Amino acid sequence: MEQPLAVQMEHVTKYYGGIQAVDDVCLEVRRGTIHALMGENGAGKSTLMKMLCGIVGIDAGVVKLNGEPVRISSLIEAQKHRLAIVPQELALVDYFTVAENMFLGREKTAGGFISRSRMYAEAAKQLEALKIDLDPHRLAGELSVSQQQMLVIARILSLDAEIIILDEPTARLGAHEIGAFLAYMKYLRSTGKTLILISHKLEEIFEVCDEVTVLRDGRVIARHAIENLTADQLIREMVDRSSERLAIEKRGKALEETVLEVEHLSCQKMVRDVSFSLRKGEILGFYGLVGAGRTEAIRAMLGIDKKLGGSVVYKGRQVNFKNIRQSMDAGIVLAPEERRQQGVVLNMSIRANTTLTKLRSYSRLGFLEQRRERADVERLRGELKLACSGIDAQVSSLSGGNQQKVVLAKLIDMPVDVFIFDEPTRGIDVGAKSEIYELIENISARGVSVIIISSEIPEIQSICDRVAIMRDGVVVKILEPEEFNDAETMLRYSIGG
Repeated sequence: MEQPLAVQMEHVTKYYGGIQAVDDVCLEVRRGTIHALMGENGAGKSTLMKMLCGIVGIDAGVVKLNGEPVRISSLIEAQKHRLAIVPQELALVDYFTVAENMFLGREKTAGGFISRSRMYAEAAKQLEALKIDLDPHRLAGELSVSQQQMLVIARILSLDAEIIILDEPTARLGAHEIGAFLAYMKYLRSTGKTLILISHKLEEIFEVCDEVTVLRDGRVIARHAIENLTADQLIREMVDRSSERLAIEKRGKALEETVLEVEHLSCQKMVRDVSFSLRKGEILGFYGLVGAGRTEAIRAMLGIDKKLGGSVVYKGRQVNFKNIRQSMDAGIVLAPEERRQQGVVLNMSIRANTTLTKLRSYSRLGFLEQRRERADVERLRGELKLACSGIDAQVSSLSGGNQQKVVLAKLIDMPVDVFIFDEPTRGIDVGAKSEIYELIENISARGVSVIIISSEIPEIQSICDRVAIMRDGVVVKILEPEEFNDAETMLRYSIGG
């Protein structure tokens, strides 16, 4: 006899500025089971779960919990329905103790005052009942990542949650910690809890899950009982779609001289063993799923994050950058993923943003040569086909694609040997994507080397000369064009199938 349904999402839809992120999704999760959501980066998994627990609003469709229609508009309302989420980024107060984090916002009191003795006693009692081995007196900031994750789960379970969403819970855990965490998931299921697991790790899915729903491009592609599913079939369903590869004109390049060589790079943030080389004029892609460590590897190489081990040889000399300024001065420039927070100053003009990194070149006797500055910005505006009312318009008034062009304009006239683009076309429409790709190809044609970190397989296929596939903090394979032209091959290496 099948268990009754704990979760039903019927014809659920979500738009972001005209882009349909979730398209008429129907999802059924049975009570007392572990149900996996699988799909490529950007398939809509996290968005769907944020809609379920009220973080993101629903544009259309119905949600039912235990057969009853509900309208949840916040995490607090979700808690009232005994529904909770363990997000990718754990929300804890590092300088509070385990007990204080568990009861944050609902502190135990005595005589009108917060009673820490009551909190510690109650926390110890609940942790023992939940089979979670944590010291209630220990500061959250002193815990390992796996212990912090268990603390979040303890907080959720102390609220009597019955339906728990786990978003990439093992992405930052080591092998031993993953085994213990999966065992605890099975324990929770044995107590009657319903778990929804978002993960890219096939071995975890087949070890703990009862059913799998596959999402692709915001739609449900298939739903399977785990015993009726193979790894090959799952990978095929995740990527088997019409190609979105754009016809970018690839110029013939003699890729011979090595500009950058990285060997066995490691850092504290998810990077264990990264090795690759970059040739002059080459466009090298970095692809991997959530938690693979792509951005973290580049940050360690550039000195943004502390490097623990490995070597970086740049233009024939070993380097050890201590910060982003040193790497920029050497000729390696990063266009970050979060362009609105890190790439541009939104309330400044296009002109001011464009010349922000090179004001010294426009300075004469302590004064700014505005005429020359404006002439250069106008030239870049034309070269980059920047759509705007004028170079004095605020960057905040531009579309995402044009904001990305301002990031390029800011960097393009600098003495650069290596450009690094982290998710260069995220949130950009297809037409603007094509223009960005052409600009990157033009940069490469001038003999400048390019690294592209991307979650989009069609993007990698459209523009790259080679692709480094990362999984669990390691470069597992460097693919040549004849290999990465097959999306299934890329996903197989990145997912471990």
